[in-house]
Parts: sequence; structure tokens; C-alpha cells
Amino acid sequence: MNFKIRMVPILALFVWLTTLPLPSFAADGLIMVVGDVLPLKNQIVWRNLVRLSERREGEHLVIAAAHDRPKLYGGFTLRAFQRYGKVADLIPLAEEFQEFSTDQRFLTKDEAIAERIQGASSVFFVGGKPERLSKVLFDRRGRPTALSNAILEAYDGGSLIVGGIPGRVVVSTQADPFHALEEGELEDEDFANGLGLLEHEWFIDQHYFGRGRFATSLVAMHQFGMQYGIGVGLDTAAVVHGNSVEVLGNRGVVIIDLSEASFEDSRRGLKIENVRLSYLESGDRTEIGSKEVTPYSSKKNGFEISPNWEASPDVKVISSKEVFRPGELVRLMYEAIDSKDGQAIGYALHHDDEDEGYEFRFFTRKDSRGWLSVEDDQERVTLENVYLDVNPI
Repeated sequence: MNFKIRMVPILALFVWLTTLPLPSFAADGLIMVVGDVLPLKNQIVWRNLVRLSERREGEHLVIAAAHDRPKLYGGFTLRAFQRYGKVADLIPLAEEFQEFSTDQRFLTKDEAIAERIQGASSVFFVGGKPERLSKVLFDRRGRPTALSNAILEAYDGGSLIVGGIPGRVVVSTQADPFHALEEGELEDEDFANGLGLLEHEWFIDQHYFGRGRFATSLVAMHQFGMQYGIGVGLDTAAVVHGNSVEVLGNRGVVIIDLSEASFEDSRRGLKIENVRLSYLESGDRTEIGSKEVTPYSSKKNGFEISPNWEASPDVKVISSKEVFRPGELVRLMYEAIDSKDGQAIGYALHHDDEDEGYEFRFFTRKDSRGWLSVEDDQERVTLENVYLDVNPI
């Protein structure tokens, strides 16, 4: 089967989404987790971003400090807001003084800027390196700045927070998945402080489909005691409110559940069992509390995939020798659901020693399900409860 990740027709999905009521909370705002830099042309995400921000009056503020060209890409974001009917303002905040000719240490303490952020309708963080953004939201001792506290107050007051570092911990884009699995934990330079906005302290990775990022995320979640995680792909967003996650955009989102997983240190590296993964595309929703996935309506009317959950774990057919390659994670999840063997085996091997590395076994159980639909000759899929074991070899 030629599996491709595609988007639904924009008009159909947008009409469906705009019929949903705006979530109402007494205090808490909304989080829109965005995969890296949000393109101007992504109408589904931008239109819903503007709509969701209208639940609170106030300014639309942009912070581009995560990017190495904050002034340029911040300007792109201002024009995107304008295209979709809103006026936004760029906070002149950057790690490098030369970018705005301002001192970020002063700006993070500026009471006037803090007050603007506290009363904002939305705070939009341009994508880039999360560790760079952490440096301007926390001081050298890891303490939150006045700017960081203002963002927390804005969220509590009902603001929409887009992108940024909403989780308690953020993993560097330079982290090595092999080293993380071998050591069983990340080095100090591989992670940084996040804002900790999300209920249940979810782990968030907005570069999730990069090389080996899913493996690094498992190590980070275990190290910092986080049971649930959201991994977002490029050109995609996940709207989080309470226990609910809704997916928008052109690619997909992986929901990670470690509530029943086990981790064991061994001489050859970390052994992991019973990770539960689900893959959602645009229009799909899930509830973390019930762990139930609700696929987009066209998939429910399409084809439900019934996996072979009685397959023997001893039958190991190699499905991939490059499991860390971008796109392989979702392909193997799909193969496990759709395969007559009920599983898919992938390997990540050291290039200097192809006899050592890690085996990734994706498999199904009684609660595993999948949905498939075909629109305009494009396949769209939702995968619920695909399990993963990781073994050093």
C-alpha cells in the first residue's frame, strides 16, 4: 500500500472546525503547539489561530527569539497576521544584541512589556531552536524572568499561546538519539527549561519527525517523570485545552503514553517496553484521560483497519534498517496495524559498527485500531494504540 501523509481539502475541514464551539474556561487559556515555523500558506492553522484568539480581547504579540533571524521571520509573522485580518506587534527580543539593537536582559525585566503580554489576546512564538528561546525566558540560574511570568499570567487569563516552549522541559535540536539511549538520560546541554503551561506536565516536541527525535523524546520523558507527550510534525498544529488535543494542518501528530511503560538500564543501553503511540492527522481528536481517539468524520465513513493482534512476537520480519530516518516512525506504526504479522521491526544501527544499535518492535494489541480514507486519490490515516518495545542489540 502506498502510504502518504496528506491534508484534507481545506474548505471541508475548515467548515467542520469552525462549527465547533470555542472552549470556555474560567481561567486557563489555550495552547497551540506548532511544528517548527508555521508557513503563511497554511490556511487551516492560521484561520483557526485567529478564531481561537478572539475568545479574549487584547493585542496579538509576536516573539521570534527562538529563530536565528528573529527580525526577518518576526516580520513574516506580522504579515501573516495581517493577511488573516489581524494586526500584530513584534517584541524586539533576541539572543543577539545586534538584531534589534536592544539588550534582551533589559527587555525580559521591562514592566511595560510584561503588562502588554499579560493582557494579550495571543502570544505567538516563531519557531526555531527551543534552547535559544529558553535563554531569554530564564536567567543563567534557570529562574523565570518577568517576561516568562507574564506569559504564564496571560495563559491563566485566557490568552492563546502559540508555539514556544509550553512543556516543563524542552530538548535541544542537537541531541543525539544514540547517546540518549546508551546513557539512559540526556546530558545537561541537551535540554533546557520550558514554561510548564500544560496540565499533567506533558512533554512537547515540535521537531518530532526529525532524525531519531522520537527515541530522544522517550528518554527525556522517562528522565523527567512525564507520562504523556505530544510530537508535532512540520506544517502542523495541535490545539490543547484541558485533556483534549485537536490536530490541524498538513501532516500529523503523535501522542505518546508512558503510563504503562517500563524502562530498564542495561550494559548495552536503555531497554524500553510497552510504549503506547497514536498517530493523528488534521481533523482528528483525542482525550488524554480516556485515551480515546476520534478520527475525522471522512475516515469514520471510510475504512477501519482491523489489526492482527494475535500475531506471534517470535516472527520478526525486518521492515526498516533506518528507523531514525524521517517518516519511518509513522510508516512502521501503519505497517504494524495493517500487516498480517501484527508487527513491524525497525533497526537503528551505528554506522561505524553495524552489529550494534537498537531494535524497535512496533506491535498491536486488542485496543489497537486504524482508519483509512481516500480523498482525491490521497490516502489519509489515523492510528490508535500502536505499541513499541526498544531493545539494545
